[in-house]
Amino acid sequence: MTLRSLISIIALLALTGLTACGFRPLYAEDKGGDSTAADMAKVKISMMEDRIGQLTRSVLVETLTPRGQTSRPEYSLDIDLSEAVSELGYTKDNEATIADYILSANYRLSRISDSKVLRTGTLRARTTYNLVESDFASLEAESAARSDAARNLARQLANQVAIGLRSGR
Repeated sequence: MTLRSLISIIALLALTGLTACGFRPLYAEDKGGDSTAADMAKVKISMMEDRIGQLTRSVLVETLTPRGQTSRPEYSLDIDLSEAVSELGYTKDNEATIADYILSANYRLSRISDSKVLRTGTLRARTTYNLVESDFASLEAESAARSDAARNLARQLANQVAIGLRSGR
């Protein structure tokens, strides 16, 4: 038996093993023709306060409902955001040169019809930015870090929504 045929047999056995363990692609259609992507468009995302909440919600809406929001949502996603900044990397004069920006979200995905909670948890997005002598440059770096963290957190939330919808069927 050649090495090539041995590798083919092992690959075939591995694929067979995946189907036996109940593996299903997250965004694939199930036997009934339903898909997680279609269910994601039925999620009503709660309003969030302040600019970082608006940015996070905007990216989340674009990710979950690229074709527009439905008039009859079946699921509700409630999110509470919190922000923290910690300064790191001090100079000899005890001035910070680097800062960490951490955006945290406590979320709860529930079905509206029976208020069943499908998924709940906490997610964090962390970005680091430089603090320089120019106040304007430091503010711009912090603003960019906040935007990056909001986009990262929104993508994480979209993944958790997909998992929650898939397991909630």
